[in-house]
Amino acid sequence: MAQRLRDEIYEVLMQQIVSGEYSVGGRLPGEFALARSVGVSRPVLRQALARLRSDGLIRSRRGAGNFVIRREARSTLEFGPLQSIPDVHRCLEFRAALETAAARHAAALQDSAGLGEIGRSMEAMEKAVANGGPSVEPDFEFHLAIARATRNRFFVITLEALRAPVLFGIDLTRSLSKKPASQRLEDVCAEHRRIHEAIRDADAEAAGMAMARHVQAGISRLFNE
Repeated sequence: MAQRLRDEIYEVLMQQIVSGEYSVGGRLPGEFALARSVGVSRPVLRQALARLRSDGLIRSRRGAGNFVIRREARSTLEFGPLQSIPDVHRCLEFRAALETAAARHAAALQDSAGLGEIGRSMEAMEKAVANGGPSVEPDFEFHLAIARATRNRFFVITLEALRAPVLFGIDLTRSLSKKPASQRLEDVCAEHRRIHEAIRDADAEAAGMAMARHVQAGISRLFNE
């Protein structure tokens, strides 16, 4: 049980480093604050930190704390730019499979820090839409928050590698949609709310279905309107 918890905290910290929450050269929070933020005891946290050090991701400086010295290499996972409309369709199909699984995992796991990040991302997107500001990045950050809430860095790494294609696909869908912008954005926000609510309510099946319907709705907005 202790080893499993240590491994879970290692995954959480790894995701935060990979995502850039803690930048290379940056200092991690002190042990007390970090243990409280991830919800474990300091002895468990220290085990996870020791593994990060052995993997060469952080380094301890006596009296100063722990510092990130590198991120996990992601250069081997590059999807490249989308080349055509059929390419956009294939990307959306892949996202449907990937993110449906991520939503189910996030709902089942109920990681408190992850749930908080999903909620804040939802609020940021709704605020951007309400203020008429750009909402493409907040849209993607909502999906990335769900990936992080799985505590599985492979969901995070894969979605991060898809950032450019996903943002391109969102922009393309919005530019080609025949619906008024206000109606389209409200539809998208409503789809995100259903995903958020299902994950928050620990309903893995509903979360997966809500995510699948959201991505399918994106396909419909782009190809069937």
